[in-house]
Amino acid sequence: MTEQGQGRNRIVVQDLGPWVVEMEWPEGVTQGGPGALLIRPNEEDSYPPGGISSTVLRQIDFREAGEALRRQLAVSQMRAQWRELYEEGRAKRLREAASRGVTDEYLALLASAYVGYVNDGGTGPLAHLAEKVGKSESTIKGHLWQARKRGLLTGSAGRAGGELTEKATEILMEVVPGAKDLRPLADVVREAEVNQKRKEGD
Repeated sequence: MTEQGQGRNRIVVQDLGPWVVEMEWPEGVTQGGPGALLIRPNEEDSYPPGGISSTVLRQIDFREAGEALRRQLAVSQMRAQWRELYEEGRAKRLREAASRGVTDEYLALLASAYVGYVNDGGTGPLAHLAEKVGKSESTIKGHLWQARKRGLLTGSAGRAGGELTEKATEILMEVVPGAKDLRPLADVVREAEVNQKRKEGD
């Protein structure tokens, strides 16, 4: 069974062998059955013998699907809270570093914030960073150019995006509190899902 968000709705997918069932709940609904149900062949070009029958319908586990939906929402909420706290700390570190001048530490933090924002699909990165740092967009643009020149950020000036260099990563590991001890977010999310399933089993 897989869980995924799609727009303002929530979808849970169950694999029933030759069939795939997609159950969709409207935004804000976490109890009861889904508002929409789609049953389709597991393989696009195949048509399972006999088609959809009452036997297939009886295999749909609505209870497990509802629990999967609630797990998905709990994990999404945890991710949002974690991101909000992280971004608050990042903005504070950026402003404090900027107050000490255009150091490698500041440029590494700026490059990290820039790459993260662009990779998350953010638009207008210069305006976003200017607000976070308390500088003008032209100043931020110049600082990103310096980050590239000092070997902290890859990519060419004038084109959005790029990647942090090993040098920038090493600096961040030193200046971001607890960075050396942080586990990847995927590991934290997996642990939260396991804990949620245990609670539901009690």
